[in-house]
Amino acid sequence: MMSVASRVDVDTMFQPVSQCWICGGTVLTPFHEYRFDYHEYAKQDPELDAYTGRTGRLVRCRACGFAQPDALPTLPRFFERMYDQRWSADWIVREFESGDKDFIFQAILRELDRRVPGRPRRLLDIGAHAGRFLHLARKEGWDVEGVELNPRTAAYAASRTGATVHQANAHTLAGAGARFHAIALTDVLEHVPDPVALVASAARTLVVGGSIAVKVPCGRSQWHKERLLARLVPSREISLAGNLVHVNHFTPRSLTLALERAGFAKVDVGAAAPELPCGGSAVRRAPSNLFRLGVYAVARLPGGVRTPLALNLQAYATLSLGNVR
Repeated sequence: MMSVASRVDVDTMFQPVSQCWICGGTVLTPFHEYRFDYHEYAKQDPELDAYTGRTGRLVRCRACGFAQPDALPTLPRFFERMYDQRWSADWIVREFESGDKDFIFQAILRELDRRVPGRPRRLLDIGAHAGRFLHLARKEGWDVEGVELNPRTAAYAASRTGATVHQANAHTLAGAGARFHAIALTDVLEHVPDPVALVASAARTLVVGGSIAVKVPCGRSQWHKERLLARLVPSREISLAGNLVHVNHFTPRSLTLALERAGFAKVDVGAAAPELPCGGSAVRRAPSNLFRLGVYAVARLPGGVRTPLALNLQAYATLSLGNVR
């Protein structure tokens, strides 16, 4: 079998990735090809647009089931530059004011409230984005701070919530000595290379016995969904890793292993609560939202997290004394 590196090692625009980021496995099997398309950003960032038309592959680790790219772009600050272009001012406002993800956020806050019952208690939202989760957590009595790489969204989140939002990454904050009782990473880990390193840095900001909440798409379920939709609508392309918006594709096993390798114990992985759009006519959105809730209810049954109905995964874990650095 052709090695992952052999296809791309002569291409200076990409750096091969030869090991699984979760378990270190080296048997990585290609299963999907995706395309880059940044033509709409040609004027703002010609270097980013130079990737338009290039292709990449997703590979799956035989050992743990985790899927990742076979190579990463070598362009400096590639991911920050991509997201700088994607997030307009109007879009950031809509992200905060929309309650579409409130069902997800409220489910996370209920579980963290059960795990961290005392007062006062501090919560860190890594990948705070526009600040909606911070806003809801503060209403529930948490002392909140956020971490957000994008300067525009960090500033907006701080202004709308009144919370401290660090325009930095989790690695930087971990070195500053801050300590929290709980950490949330909601739809974050799928976007960053080497996710175990990020979770390990997050662990360094927790107190002993602190809890972490992680939500990610379920890679295998999303793959099954995309293949089904492509069959039903032949003109529709499989949208799994286009432009590397999603870098990582987890399974329940690989998400558990990622948290354990980062220093967490008592890992519990289940189906994540669904997004419930709340805009427009209540009558029109009701059938879709009821369907989503029905799928979620079935996915929460014993063994449901390992079925294609678990489109997203929600994990909780505890930092034990032996793992504090």
